[in-house]
Amino acid sequence: MKTLELIAAGILLTISSTAFADFEKSQYKMVVIEDTPGVEALQSGDVAHGVQMTQSAEADELDTYTRNLNLCVGYTKLAQFNEAEKACSAAVDGALHTSLAASKEIRAYAFNNRGVMKLMKNDNLGALADFKRAVEAKENSIYKHNLTRLETALNSIQTAGL
Repeated sequence: MKTLELIAAGILLTISSTAFADFEKSQYKMVVIEDTPGVEALQSGDVAHGVQMTQSAEADELDTYTRNLNLCVGYTKLAQFNEAEKACSAAVDGALHTSLAASKEIRAYAFNNRGVMKLMKNDNLGALADFKRAVEAKENSIYKHNLTRLETALNSIQTAGL
């Protein structure tokens, strides 16, 4: 059975921006845990199959945190935002309640992904808060990219309204 220590040590991967039109346009990046059931399908663009594989994985193949983190990505890419919100928030909750040394990294994963989901739901302020929490948890180029991109977009909207 995988532990969160092993999962946190996994390589950070970005989801292909060409797999889903809204993601291609937005250029925001999400993360998944490598070498887990359904991830290859999520990355290759077969999102529905990736979600199904992730859901049906046995507990000894996939822990709850990783399942929710990857489902957050899949449901967001499918624009199934009610399901995405449940999975993303469950990943954040799981990350906040772990006592592992790598908890900052897994918190950052979860906040980053939930931020992208919120952005796709047009919750810019919620996305901004989650991106900031991701960067606070663990500075990383992906989280900084998402935060800077959203701050720039929000500032240009504010400036245009003046």
